Amino acid sequence: MAAITSGGSILDITSIVNQLITAERRTTQQPLVTKQAAETAKLSAFGQIKGTLSNLQTAVDALGKDGLFGGTKATVNGKGFTATTKAGAAVGNHAIEVFQLAKEQRITTDPAASFVPGGAGTLSIQFGTVDESGAFAGDPERMALLDFAGGTLAELRDAINGDPTLGVKASVVNNGKTEQLVLTGTATGENMAFKLTGTDGLADLSYDPGTTAPAGQMQSVQAAQSAKLKVDGIEVSRGKNSIDDLIDGVTLTLNEEPESDVASLKGTLTVATDNEQARKAVDAFIKAYNEVNDTLKSLTAYDANTKTSSTLTGDATARSIQSTLRNALNDALGGLGGIRSLAEIGIGNGATTDKETGKVSVDGKLSLDSAKFEAALSNPNMDVGAFFAGKDGVKGLAATFSERLSGLLDSNGGVIANRTNSIDSNIQSLEEKYERVEERIQMLETRYRMEFSRLDTLLAGMSQTSSYLAQQLANLPKIGN
Repeated sequence: MAAITSGGSILDITSIVNQLITAERRTTQQPLVTKQAAETAKLSAFGQIKGTLSNLQTAVDALGKDGLFGGTKATVNGKGFTATTKAGAAVGNHAIEVFQLAKEQRITTDPAASFVPGGAGTLSIQFGTVDESGAFAGDPERMALLDFAGGTLAELRDAINGDPTLGVKASVVNNGKTEQLVLTGTATGENMAFKLTGTDGLADLSYDPGTTAPAGQMQSVQAAQSAKLKVDGIEVSRGKNSIDDLIDGVTLTLNEEPESDVASLKGTLTVATDNEQARKAVDAFIKAYNEVNDTLKSLTAYDANTKTSSTLTGDATARSIQSTLRNALNDALGGLGGIRSLAEIGIGNGATTDKETGKVSVDGKLSLDSAKFEAALSNPNMDVGAFFAGKDGVKGLAATFSERLSGLLDSNGGVIANRTNSIDSNIQSLEEKYERVEERIQMLETRYRMEFSRLDTLLAGMSQTSSYLAQQLANLPKIGN
């Protein structure tokens, strides 16, 4: 028994109660904390899986884009033009000769005297062509009209630019002596020449591209003209500098014309097969798939030697995801030419062979046989593009694989969403249970303190009685006396 004193507290109530409450928490709350930590870890694990699956879906969708397979590239040697190609463009060489670029008509007011609108007026704009005799042949179907209420030169500029139906744009240029109004057609080509007819305050803006304008009125800076060139010896003319209707699958962009002392700019165009983009897309798909495989493998692994489980070891949803991915890879596709599986074009599961036992094991990762893949791309009968992108209403691998991934990733009813919602519910339930246990522990602590306080009071009373008796006994005569 503790030493009996004459008064004060006998028991260390705080220490006793703290030890009892700590033991209570260890047996009732700690298991809840452990379970909640495990559920939170699962939630994080499925977040990792979802991220890698989203990356995989992006890579899969890229495989279904039109023109990815059967790609071509253009190489230009010479001056005057550049070129781009689409998938399916015929491989070959072409001779290109540029004589002139397509240009828009541009006219300006007198550079020696500022033009000031004389007040309100109208400006009629008619588009047409300047014929070989130099006369303007206007098209009555292509006319526009500006009603100007009057104002400054800047206000006239803004009024013209504010009406996109006019077919011309305006700018004001300060040449150091005066401000010039410059009017430029919005389209190139010889048939985009325009004639201006001004009335009242805009009468001085009248201009006929087929005649010489009187002094003090609009002057020509650049005549409307079409591009002229030769393609493989054939002379052609187009109203724009970006031309996509001369060679199938090829867009020529004219960007330079010869100087006055040179008749033309010559060059050659080479169209060749280009599988680089297709190879990059396939490499991206393989990388994304392997990242998913590695993530799932890491989160579901079990170490038999240490008997240690991972976060999702034995998890049914994780196994379902692995099964879905394997099935998506192994699906046979019919009606798409000569390919029915990824293995036929060099994409397969990596396999390793044990040197001692000779046993072959597959780690689930994908690898690419480059030679086999390149051969498939070069074989038109295999039609790799159709295998991935689909053809004639039949879905390709990209679409079918992406649909399976959507079933996993869909935020409404998808496999992962359902599983994470369940985990969230478990975490919430554990939190609520923890709070209820906490309330019970608080009540238990209060009860303990009350009971030990009463016990302490009782012991204090007993201590005083013991002290009194000891004193009385000490005062009694000794037996020897």
